[in-house]
Order: sequence, then C-alpha cells, then structure tokens
Amino acid sequence: MLTPIRKFFHNPEIGGRARWLGRIDDLIATLAPASLAQLALRIGLAVPFWRSGMSKWDGFLQLNDVAVLLFTSEFKLHLPGGPYDFPAPAVMAFVVACAEVLLPTLLVLGLATRLAALGLLAMTMVIQLTVPDGWPIHLTWAAMALGVIAWGPGRLALDWWIKARSRHLGDE
Repeated sequence: MLTPIRKFFHNPEIGGRARWLGRIDDLIATLAPASLAQLALRIGLAVPFWRSGMSKWDGFLQLNDVAVLLFTSEFKLHLPGGPYDFPAPAVMAFVVACAEVLLPTLLVLGLATRLAALGLLAMTMVIQLTVPDGWPIHLTWAAMALGVIAWGPGRLALDWWIKARSRHLGDE
C-alpha cells in the first residue's frame, strides 16, 4: 500500500503540493522506521503479560496462593453449555505464570519472536474465553501479536542479529 502512495508522491508529472507531501511522507518515515514500530509492538504486547506473570509468584518457582485460587474458583471457560472449570487448575496456574514471564522476555529481547508472539496470541484467545467482556483490550493484544507474527521482530532484535550473523558466517 505504501509503495503506490510513494510512487504517486514522487511522480515528476505531479505538481508542487504533491511533491511537498511526498517529502513530508519521507521525513515521517525516517522518524518512525519500521524497526522502531516493531520494537514498540513487541514491548506493548509484552508488558501486560509480564506484569500479570510477575504478580503470580512469591519466589523462584513458588506460585502464590491467589494465582492457584483464581484458576481453581474464579476463572471459568465461557464456552457453549458452560462456563466450565479449568482442568488441573494448579498445573494450569503454574504453566500460565511461567508463560507470562518467559514469552514476554523473549518478545522484548526479540528472540524466537514469532513463536513467543504466537504463544501470547494463543493465551489471548484463552483469556478472551475466560473474560469475554474484556474483548476491546484482548483485540488490541491479538492485533499486536498478529503484527509481530506477520512482520517479524525487526532490526532491533536478537533474531535479526543472529540471522545476519549466520548469513555473514555462511559467506566465509
């Protein structure tokens, strides 16, 4: 979509205003490079999951009682014919708490980025089934996760550095 717009603005047959708008477009694109937008998406998606994950721990690999209580009695899956209890609530609480710390960490570092975003997208879908009224924020999380999955981590990520390094080593 942006390529046809840029071609339109840079068409020599088009008058001064369009050329001026093209220069403004180029300036804005320079101020907000894609890699910066990709980093912002990764951080924006990571923060709410990280905060939720950190609130579930009392110490190293020690879940707090509230996390287990939520999965035991509060959280329900709102499926047709439901709501239904989560299976194995203590195990589910532990797995979710681990994922809510690990996946955002990977996302911010830009390591296994698409896989981490896919994991958070899956978690978002389960959260939507658990808290159906939260759809506006869940839709935002899903959009960010899909953006990261579709466009990748960008240049400001370990994935990009590892890929560039492996290409460089392959040339030798």
